[in-house]
Amino acid sequence: MISLHKVSNRLWDKPILKNINWSTDLGQSWAILGPNGAGKSTLIKVILGQLPYCGTIKRDAQISTFDKIAYVSLEQQKILVAREEKKDRYEEYSGKEQHSLSGHEFIDPEGMQTEKVLETAEQLGIAAILEKPLRHFSNGETRKTIIAKALLANPRLLILDEPFDGLDSASSKWLSQSISGLIQSGLAIWLVSHRFEELVPEIEHVLCLKSGKIFAQGLRSEVLNAEIMEGLYSEDDGAKTLQINTESTEEKFERLIPQNVLEATAANKKPPCIIRMRNVNVRYGENVVLENFNWSVNQGENWKIVGPNGAGKSTLLSLISGDNLQAYANQIYLFGKRRGTGESVWDIKQRIGLVSPEFQVRYREAISVLKVVLSGFFDTIGFYQAASESQKRTALNWLNFLEINELAEQDYTRLSYGQQRLILIARAMVKSPPLLILDEPCQGLDSTNRNRVLELIDHIGLNSATQILYVTHSATDQLNCLSHELRFEISKDGNFRPHIS
Repeated sequence: MISLHKVSNRLWDKPILKNINWSTDLGQSWAILGPNGAGKSTLIKVILGQLPYCGTIKRDAQISTFDKIAYVSLEQQKILVAREEKKDRYEEYSGKEQHSLSGHEFIDPEGMQTEKVLETAEQLGIAAILEKPLRHFSNGETRKTIIAKALLANPRLLILDEPFDGLDSASSKWLSQSISGLIQSGLAIWLVSHRFEELVPEIEHVLCLKSGKIFAQGLRSEVLNAEIMEGLYSEDDGAKTLQINTESTEEKFERLIPQNVLEATAANKKPPCIIRMRNVNVRYGENVVLENFNWSVNQGENWKIVGPNGAGKSTLLSLISGDNLQAYANQIYLFGKRRGTGESVWDIKQRIGLVSPEFQVRYREAISVLKVVLSGFFDTIGFYQAASESQKRTALNWLNFLEINELAEQDYTRLSYGQQRLILIARAMVKSPPLLILDEPCQGLDSTNRNRVLELIDHIGLNSATQILYVTHSATDQLNCLSHELRFEISKDGNFRPHIS
């Protein structure tokens, strides 16, 4: 089907892929594994003709024009979100209303497969939002919609680049079963992932990439063994692992949040109630997201927020962060002050650090990694004003703490999804915010970086004045700092209801 011989690739002056030799037969399904920054997504883009390369790539005539290859990736999600945001900006400046694309229109633009669309949407749990504007979809809902569109194309090859990220457990189970069924029906699937646990049994071949080179390839039974997997995900020689409880890490943490900042935070008396919501109602047309919702977050509490895609988690966070205008029509108090009583969005953002899949999709500025982190001081997407020497030192300390300081001068947009996530975590924490909102912060991270981030979050929650709201779909994200839980569960009437524990 596809054969690569001595294929290499560079982005500007940086080599990404190095001398790749790999071939696949028609009908073969492969898993492409590797840590963050290994070159997995770059390899796919080279094969699809989206990036330049040197070497030789031969494609079977059946897929030579790419119209029989369906590709699902975060990049598609970024393009889709950017297109819809552009309509918002046009409306704002021109006063002319723009048509907002619905989920149904995106999946089936010609309207020729309505029955199949409804069937697939029902299986993915997005049937109820098909007519809703895409701009109002959560990260998980958008991901499901893109997958539904790919499945409707009846491709000869389906490439899924981290398809499980952002999906709740029920949707992940359905997707696994769907992948198994499609492979059994004869469709070739390439599953790009950093977690070998996501591989369905029907995938019989594995390609492992590390630092742009082939680390291992062959039959699943030969490649998926403890020795190869340990070597694939182990850090390079000379790299240091993060040990939260060691003296050196304590010293690092003091440089991240200097003692004078901690003392100033302690001296500034915060209200006992950080967040208070009373009888909050949020709806989009006929779709009720929150109804008579009551919730309080008191000083010293760190919360875990869980629930399926579309349950209202992202809406809840947007009410807090200042990105949802319906906040002004409700009784919502932040840091003891009611929303809409004189504070600006920037006043709110100054006291909040935010990491979320939606925010990562929106942050598309082609600037250096250091400038992305520094933009956290000013709560901007992009870097528009000079930073002080003290701010630069703090930003570099965060990059060093996450062991990504070598990326400081690289173009943020040219890094892997997982690397970008680490950078946005540094951006959120750089100003030591009183409130840190983490929406799926480990999404897209390999096991090494996942453990590093979880240990960091626990350390922040237990040893700083920053309070945490932690949103996750993963049952494995166990954090000692989380003292309370808000869980959205579906009720008998089909709507999601919050439960507090």
